Amino acid sequence: MMKQSASQSGEGRGSEAPAVCQGQAGGVIRRYYDQQPEAEWGRLERHRTEFAVTLRALEEHLPPPPAKVLDCGGGPGRYAIELARRGYEVTLFDLSVGCLQMARERAAEAGVTLAGYEQGTATDLARFPDETFDAVLLMGPLYHLLGEKERRQALAEARRVLKPGGPLFAAFISRYAPLRYVAIREPAWPLEQPERLEMLLTTGILPPRGVEGPEFVAHFAHPTEVIPLCRGEGFEIVTVLGVEGLVSMIEEQVNALSGEAWDAWVDLNYRVARDPSIHGCVEHLLVVAVKPRWQAVLRRVARQLNQAGVAYKVVGGASAALHGVPIPVKDIDIEMDAEDVYRFQALFADHAIEPVALREGETYRSHFGRFDFEGVAIEVMGDLQRREGENWVPTAATTETTVDLDGVPVRVSWLEEETLAYIRRGRLNRAAQCLPHCDHGRLLALLRGERATGVL
Repeated sequence: MMKQSASQSGEGRGSEAPAVCQGQAGGVIRRYYDQQPEAEWGRLERHRTEFAVTLRALEEHLPPPPAKVLDCGGGPGRYAIELARRGYEVTLFDLSVGCLQMARERAAEAGVTLAGYEQGTATDLARFPDETFDAVLLMGPLYHLLGEKERRQALAEARRVLKPGGPLFAAFISRYAPLRYVAIREPAWPLEQPERLEMLLTTGILPPRGVEGPEFVAHFAHPTEVIPLCRGEGFEIVTVLGVEGLVSMIEEQVNALSGEAWDAWVDLNYRVARDPSIHGCVEHLLVVAVKPRWQAVLRRVARQLNQAGVAYKVVGGASAALHGVPIPVKDIDIEMDAEDVYRFQALFADHAIEPVALREGETYRSHFGRFDFEGVAIEVMGDLQRREGENWVPTAATTETTVDLDGVPVRVSWLEEETLAYIRRGRLNRAAQCLPHCDHGRLLALLRGERATGVL
């Protein structure tokens, strides 16, 4: 994963749970589900829209069966069993022994076989090797981990066991869902428990109360938290869905429908689920993200280039993304001198789809080659120049720093130099995305000419 600071990730509304809350929560949550696994199984029967919209998301974004899926925090296995019925190889992993036992029973009743039933915590998936699964469902743990550090650890573990290019489905309970719940059932709650109300509003946490019997303990995420949290752990966001759509807490009549009427409401709710304007008024948010394939490719290529002593710099969109700018990466651009670009070709000859040669266009010329690594394109440019009137002038990046990519140092240009290159090329929207992440002093040094750059 690329190392970023908290300020770079954009995380701002989440708060760390008090240590006593974190220490108590695990046992309270385990008891809650162990004592009533049938209630969790029945919950998705009562909330049909949530189940149907989530299944639509899985249908759209999962790889085809028989892909290997980890259902981490999958409780009694409603999604795991449905996916197994559709031909997926599903491993169910959960904190609750009671839920896992119910899942075994329900799977037998459904006539399906799960690949495994594993008990444990989502913050520790050490029993699974790196890149084991084609997809990971994390639709439960993140709202029962009260501390941000724990939530990040669960995401980091999910990313570790996920194959490059694989999807993650991460669920959150939204910040104001409990208040909408008590407005219907316990309207006096804000007056009776003002301290818990204040904690919910300021931290998103409802900690253990130490009462007898089942107790729901959770972190309720503000909609603005979820994207920065997942991006900060190295995922690229595909979409965010409010899975109850338009019928959150007013679903009884819709959930009683069948046939075409039911299908029409599922279609409608899935269609509007992406609309951010409803995300504060649903119960559950589902982030669909991917572990970027390009990062795994770049990590492998950079390691070989470093070992071979090839001087290079990643530039363009991949460079900006490595600096923490939240932009999609379609391909990887690498600059080097002419000698090293041919060394690159020798190292990766089997991947060449356009061999390196001196190529000249209206605006640029370089020793250019294109390579394909498992569907990820890498374009290399040696001695890059641009046309200025009748002359060709060097335009390669002159600045350099390194970014850690899962333990491999990757040489990149300064983000500030990339930003100026975007401005020169007229890509002002992209430059605007980069500017909040730039170092003010470095940017001024380039603008004042105190540090040389070839991009202007």
